[in-house]
Amino acid sequence: MMREGPESMPMTHIVKVLRHLGYACCALLLLGCSDVPSALTPLHDYQTRVANTLEREPISYHRKSYPLLPQARELRIEVPRVSISLLDSWRVNKCAAGQLIAERNSALGTLERGVTRYVKDVQLSLAIEDCVRQLEANGDALAARLQEALEAKQETLAAERQHALGTDPALRNALRVGGSTLAVADDDLFAASISSLETIIAALQADLDQQPPTEDAVEQALEDLYQYDYLPQLWRSLHELNTYLHQLEPLTVNLASASGCTSKGRPERANVLHTIFLKYFIGEAQPHMAKFTQQGYIANDALEELYQLSEQPQMREYLRALMDLTDQLNAASKAHVEPWQEFFSACNFSLGDGVT
Repeated sequence: MMREGPESMPMTHIVKVLRHLGYACCALLLLGCSDVPSALTPLHDYQTRVANTLEREPISYHRKSYPLLPQARELRIEVPRVSISLLDSWRVNKCAAGQLIAERNSALGTLERGVTRYVKDVQLSLAIEDCVRQLEANGDALAARLQEALEAKQETLAAERQHALGTDPALRNALRVGGSTLAVADDDLFAASISSLETIIAALQADLDQQPPTEDAVEQALEDLYQYDYLPQLWRSLHELNTYLHQLEPLTVNLASASGCTSKGRPERANVLHTIFLKYFIGEAQPHMAKFTQQGYIANDALEELYQLSEQPQMREYLRALMDLTDQLNAASKAHVEPWQEFFSACNFSLGDGVT
């Protein structure tokens, strides 16, 4: 039988091969022609209005460094190979494990890496375990040799899980901080991305006591995480929003004095600032940020599961840094409101005073 050439290989196999071989990350322009990332637009509009009212120069945004995913080579783990004799492998063909062994030894099987390889090895271990039971029931001496191979294979699964968690290209693509932000938080795209990530987490949690998700489900989830950048852009948006809020701190220093509320009466400037705060911060910027923090806290549940799975300090430190982004933004948003509360009090605005 002639072997199929590259021209006859199905497109899905080509994509899988490319993913297993890794991908090259191209440097992207962070902001294009915009002065600030798109996620900051409501905040930028708000701060510009406040600065103009106070006759101050608007605050220029300065990018700050963000968490960097450890390089794959730093997380790579050598996983010992387990093999059985050619004669025994022929005899195992009578079991379901035989087909899985054949797939592992195929051209495509030798290229499998990361989460895919881990899932296949869990499936193979379960199949060998079943094969041992069948052979033992028939009094076949092969059962003892196969049991030894199974135990050796089981000992490698923990290392293989760590290797997959740190080096799988699709998973790394989902966990990296992206090169750009999101203009708005999209619930549908977020739900799809988190669903794919949770499928991969379930695959990594699988062991001999728990079947992994189906191979098709795992492959689809990996393809989605490999191709789409919603989660990387979410991490970047959380980082940039938090950074910008901290840089806006000088804007709200001595608001009461700057608005003229230290004298008798309430100056018109104070009324304008009151309107800007309610309409552009409370009405627009705060809900905009709240959507990101809401998604961040949901994503943190998945990141926490990965954190518990990981045994490598560099990876655990990075995952913790990603989880901290949401708390940091939430705290910065609350801190930004405090000077305005003092302004409300000094200028005798009540909590019920709204925009008319």
